[in-house]
Amino acid sequence: MAAIEEPGGDGEARAGERVARSDPVTAVFSRQVRPGREAEFEDWAHGVISAATRWPGHLGASVLHEPGSPWYHLVYKFTDRERFRAWAESEERSHWLGRVERLTEDHDHPVQQTTGLETWFDLPGPDATGRRPPPRWKMWLVSLVALYPLVVLFQWALAPRVNRWPLLVKSAVFPLVLLTLMTFVVMPMVTRFLRRWLRPGR
Repeated sequence: MAAIEEPGGDGEARAGERVARSDPVTAVFSRQVRPGREAEFEDWAHGVISAATRWPGHLGASVLHEPGSPWYHLVYKFTDRERFRAWAESEERSHWLGRVERLTEDHDHPVQQTTGLETWFDLPGPDATGRRPPPRWKMWLVSLVALYPLVVLFQWALAPRVNRWPLLVKSAVFPLVLLTLMTFVVMPMVTRFLRRWLRPGR
């Protein structure tokens, strides 16, 4: 699981400075929910995520929670840092944050932002902030093993069907399908399954 945090102060600014403007951004926010307020918080979380979907550059969002844990994690994906910051600093989001304060403990953690390959290996957890990604050779190997079956499946099932499409169109289908599946379906499952190997000793 990944930690969720409401952005604020210098911690977010420093994190943002390390993110390339043109790279997709995954931002993770953490909240510790007061006992007995879990259902209200879940309603709030789905509401704020629904609001985020209407903003330019939004690629997806999810709520992560381990049963029995007071920690809930909201994960936002945006096309680039500037569009994420536009949402994070918007009046609409401030309105939503004002509604959640009574549901959570007074804990504040720096926002976590990741880009590029490391986004696939962002293993959620309340200790996510400040963690180093797995070694690059592990990220490369896991990505290769996860991607290869998708490439084979694409070549077998889709490539013959789009063979007569214009070059620019069919060339766009390949990365669109593969990156979408890798980011939102395959890698979340693979990194959870291999989490002990990717980060021994956790």
